[in-house]
Amino acid sequence: MSAPLMVKTKAYRAAVARALAEHQPQKVLDICCGDGWLPYSLGPDVELHGVDFFEQVPKGYHRFEVADFNQGLPASLEQYDAIVCCEAMGYLQNPGLFLQSVSKHLKKDGIFILSIPNPNYVGARINHLIQGFPRSYSWFKQNDTMEPHMPWLSLGIFQLWLLLGLNGFKNMQVHEVDEEKPRHLWEHLLGFVIKGFAKRRLKKAPSESVRQLWTLATRDQVVYGRQLVVSAVVK
Repeated sequence: MSAPLMVKTKAYRAAVARALAEHQPQKVLDICCGDGWLPYSLGPDVELHGVDFFEQVPKGYHRFEVADFNQGLPASLEQYDAIVCCEAMGYLQNPGLFLQSVSKHLKKDGIFILSIPNPNYVGARINHLIQGFPRSYSWFKQNDTMEPHMPWLSLGIFQLWLLLGLNGFKNMQVHEVDEEKPRHLWEHLLGFVIKGFAKRRLKKAPSESVRQLWTLATRDQVVYGRQLVVSAVVK
């Protein structure tokens, strides 16, 4: 697959790239770098480091380490203007510890950008009601050893808002992903009900932080989108 297609074939990657471009970082850490698509979305002057548990070093990275994120990021890593974590947060057993280590490796006003499958969109809510777990986390094969893409937690904006706030971050944002929203008429009808509930909670919000959460909960990307791209700034 060519470099541009590595980004274009997965819409969340383009959203992550746009969020990075707005911040204009000079040094970036790519957590769970996988096939190494991120270098093709950054300028030549950006220094890019990578860390992964299962993959080998991809091309375009100035530094690469193998690490188990459940123990937090390696202390040997440097300070970064931005840290990116795509499609990995749901596989962590210790998300609080992980986020604490991320905040320690960000410079002042550094940004953390992450992408996850959205467990809050209307279709996933119906699936959850019927089968007992979100559609995005339907991996059940064995529980003896860790494997790639073995989900542990279902994290949506509500859980992320709590985890990020408790572990050194502020100003959580949801970024638009270029995908069809909604895909079906019934999603639009159920989304109307979901948005109405969020708007009522928004009116009763006791603080600015809670107001921010329920404002995000009314967004089409949260209600209808299959992907979430979220960013937050270190406190």
